[in-house]
Amino acid sequence: MSKKRFIRLVSIVLLAGLLLALPSAALATSVDRMALPNLEGRAGETIQAQITLGGTEAEERSGYWYTLYKQVDGDDDRMDITSWITIEPKDYTIKEGQSITFSISIKIPESAAPGLWGATTEEAGQSGHSGERRTYLIFKDTPTGGNVYSGLLIPVSVKVLGETSPPPTQTQLLPPSLTEQPGTQSPVLKYIKNNIIVVVMGVIIIILLILLLVRMTARRTG
Repeated sequence: MSKKRFIRLVSIVLLAGLLLALPSAALATSVDRMALPNLEGRAGETIQAQITLGGTEAEERSGYWYTLYKQVDGDDDRMDITSWITIEPKDYTIKEGQSITFSISIKIPESAAPGLWGATTEEAGQSGHSGERRTYLIFKDTPTGGNVYSGLLIPVSVKVLGETSPPPTQTQLLPPSLTEQPGTQSPVLKYIKNNIIVVVMGVIIIILLILLLVRMTARRTG
């Protein structure tokens, strides 16, 4: 392989890695929270949260919030919690450099049983777990007077707690390193698992760069 073709190959791999590592599209309106997973509360309680949008375009944009349930065959009644969620204000107008904070209220019904609601697993808010999400909070906006909208689906899930937990036992008071169960994944392993494509691309890029340096060094010494 010639030096020019090798450099071209490295450039292509670098570009592909950047495209995989970055979001698929830049939002016209930024948001400070990409997910609202595993919010905790007991039956009958109301969970309060906040989310902030930021204007990033010169044009003024008008938009609104709404909720969505993504139905999948086999879902039970725990997956749809759209009726629990309200957000204020629902409608908004935002300008470049402006930030607007919205208040989210999630009213857990008295009849809600303990466990996870709105998603199939507690990892649903993580990258690579979109198939486990069911309930979403969504914002959409467009240049004022326009009809082409952009926005984002923000997954929401709630952990309904049961009765007050008993006092910790002696075993529970031990350092995590002494009570950790076999097979527990470290944060590094979890990151690699959830971002395997980016990690693999990074390894390939490093290997190609090393090969390029070796070839260049060999040419100079030869």
